[in-house]
Formats: sequence, structure tokens, C-alpha cells
Amino acid sequence: MSHIFAPALRSVHAQPTSVLAAQVVKRGACVGAADPDAWFPPEPMPHGGEPTEAVKARRAEYEATARRLCGDCPVRAECLELALREEHDLPRTWFHGIRGGTAPWERQNIVYNRRRTVRRLAARQAAQSSEAVA
Repeated sequence: MSHIFAPALRSVHAQPTSVLAAQVVKRGACVGAADPDAWFPPEPMPHGGEPTEAVKARRAEYEATARRLCGDCPVRAECLELALREEHDLPRTWFHGIRGGTAPWERQNIVYNRRRTVRRLAARQAAQSSEAVA
């Protein structure tokens, strides 16, 4: 999912969080929407004994809703980047709602991948530093 947004996210990644927030609040499709609760539909949670296909189908419907609601938003990339920054240190159970055209589990995956990339870069730099000292 994150590869869809990669070019747009690169352009907003360097912007300060306060600038992103101001842009989203000023120009977001959700701002002033007739039904703000549409961005917080019930999340598809697995129920005991429910077939995996049923959960996948409900998740796909949720993701389609996210893409539909945010599809024409002029600050979709900014909204997603803002959500990723705000949710970066939160537990997985605190991710809710549609932000930047993504479902909570999609943002969780993006945050996880960002954290993993940072850990790998840090490990690589540490290894290079120790080789330079030796």
C-alpha cells in the first residue's frame, strides 16, 4: 500500500508537522463534511469462528470506503504523513479511522516499515562506525 503514496509522501516528508496540520485543517475533504463520522466507520474485526474470507471482504470494503472518501482530497498525502507522525509512537490498538485514504491497519504497516528502516539504517551506521575505529 505504501508504494502508492511514495512519490507524494517524499514531497511532504520534509514539511514540519505544524505546516501539514494547517494544510489538512484548511483544505481537507473531511473538513466541514456533512457526515464527519463517515471517516470513522466501524472497523472490521474478526468474530469467533468467522471465516477469514469474510474478514478480508469487510476489510476490502473499508479500504474502498477510505479511497472513495479521500480520493479527490487535495491534501491526501499531507493527511497521511500527518497521521503517520501522530500515530508513530502509539500502540496498534490506538489507530482508528480513515486518514489520508488509508485504513488503520494500512497505516500500522507503513509505521512498522518506517521503524524497521530506521533500525536497519542505525545498525548499518553502527557497523560502519565500528569498522572505521578498528
